Amino acid sequence: MKIAITGHTAGIGKALALVLSQRGHEIVGLSKRDGHNIRVIPKIVNKIEPCDIFVNNAQAGYAQTELLYAVWESWQGQPNKHIWCISTMMAQCPVDPSVPGQSELSMSAYRNQKLALEQAINQLRWKNSWPSITLIRPGAVATQPGQSSVYPYCEVNAWADTVVAAMVSADQQNMVFQELSLGHAEGPIRL
Repeated sequence: MKIAITGHTAGIGKALALVLSQRGHEIVGLSKRDGHNIRVIPKIVNKIEPCDIFVNNAQAGYAQTELLYAVWESWQGQPNKHIWCISTMMAQCPVDPSVPGQSELSMSAYRNQKLALEQAINQLRWKNSWPSITLIRPGAVATQPGQSSVYPYCEVNAWADTVVAAMVSADQQNMVFQELSLGHAEGPIRL
């Protein structure tokens, strides 16, 4: 498959690109570092159109939401096209002002931008049409220098591998995740 990923040069986007390419997929990377600004929607959509999956990962203001609408419109009615939107578990609750090293105002803006993305997904799903959209909510994932895979953070490559494995497993059973929230567990769960 041909998979477009925004923000593929760092963090979650980089980890997903690595896991998916190791599984034999062709990656179309779209990152600022490579000269691809997601705010230039028509140019980015042209790169995404020939792909089978779009991982809507990069976030710059509300451009992630605007890009979702543009790609969905471009792919409308195509059952072989799929969009994975990366949000955050933080969208489920207010920003904690006591978290050290984070500006409450910038984290609040980030949360609201992700909430807009999630509401756009809900609106597009209401149309009961293709392409399918999966909302993926990472919990605390170690994507920044200085973070480690010690609670509350999980290691980014392990997180990406688990997400892709879950998506592949569902696909093999002719199922698709509507939503997937995945973060670090506080203790081991033995099944």
